[in-house]
Order: sequence, then C-alpha cells, then structure tokens
Amino acid sequence: METQMTGIVFGSAPCGDWSFLSDYLKEPYQVFCADGGRHGAQAAGLRPDYLIGDWDSGGAPEKDIPSISLPPEKDMTDLQAALALALEKGCRKLILCGCMGGPRLDHTASNLMILEWLARRGGKGVIVDTDSEVRLLDSESFVLDGSAPRYHYFSLIPLDRMVSGIWLRGTKYPLQNALLTRGDTFSVSNEPTGDRTEITIGRGRVLLIRSQREEIE
Repeated sequence: METQMTGIVFGSAPCGDWSFLSDYLKEPYQVFCADGGRHGAQAAGLRPDYLIGDWDSGGAPEKDIPSISLPPEKDMTDLQAALALALEKGCRKLILCGCMGGPRLDHTASNLMILEWLARRGGKGVIVDTDSEVRLLDSESFVLDGSAPRYHYFSLIPLDRMVSGIWLRGTKYPLQNALLTRGDTFSVSNEPTGDRTEITIGRGRVLLIRSQREEIE
C-alpha cells in the first residue's frame, strides 16, 4: 500500500520554539509555505518544497524552490492557497503551523474555520503551535492515546447550534450521551485520566482543542 504524503503548511505567525513539530514529522511529508511562512519553516529546520503568496509578509520567490506569486487582491488568503496547492499535490493529511497567535485576530479565527473547508475537500487538518493542537471532529469518534503527554487539557468547542450524542470516556469529567450548545462553556477544560481517552460526537461538528498551559480564568 502506498504511503500517504503529509503536507506541512506554514503560515506567517511567529513562533519562538519549533521543537514541538518533531512529533508530527513521523511520515513522509512535503513543506508548503504561505508567504512569510518560509521563515518559520527555515527556523524549524525544514526546507520548503513550495512557496506561494503575494509576498506582503516577508516571503519572496526563490530560484531553486517552486514558487507561485499571487495578486494582493484575491478571493482567498495565502494560507488557503497553500492548502489548496497541498491538496492538488495529493496531500490529504495537513499539519498547519504558524497559523495562530499572530497580530491579526481575524486571520486566527479564519484559520480555525479553514479546517471545515479542508474536510469538505477530503483533507484532514490539524493546527499546531507551541501550546495547542486543534482538529475538527464531525459526527465521529476519536481516541487520544496518550502519545502527546505535554497536553494537559482538552476542550470541545461546538460549531453547530446543537451537538448531540457526546460521550467522553477516560476523562476527569466523563459525559454520557450529552448535548452541547454553541456558545456555552460546558465542555471547556477537561482532562485525560489515563493513557486512552475516547471522544464520540454523535451528530454535529466541534473543534477539539488540546492545551498544555495552566488554566487562566
């Protein structure tokens, strides 16, 4: 069976320590950089395979790397264009880096929602940075197997008005066939209690956010 290529996609949000990324580089991958994201890739010790952007955030074409120049006025962000390119190149698993915590809150919010755009096109995206990991769950089950012990907390953020059939096993606060309502904080800051945490979403979409920082209320 042919190994599926993973796309490592860099946005231009800054990061002081890229060591966390080694956990996600276990499979064959290609590196896609959206504009200034090439600086993050290089800081992480990765050579870009593709550069794409309008070059307004510190990026630039390079002679020895395939590059696509975009107009400043366009219908998608540089990051979305980089993700579209990764899908075009056959990557269905996408690791998004440098996509949270930058100076533009609107960019962070749209980057979180872009996980839905990826899912509609057959992609599975995970957004990662020094402190957090974010993935979309859509009417499915998911297992946290304890392979990333640096994450102490996890939260479920409903994207639909109602998300039903929520089961949590192996957690400090278990749930049995629960209902989540968008806008409520009922499912924020749970904790795994062992090596295996089972999350089941009966119907609806949520963001599963894993965090390692101590709580700040």
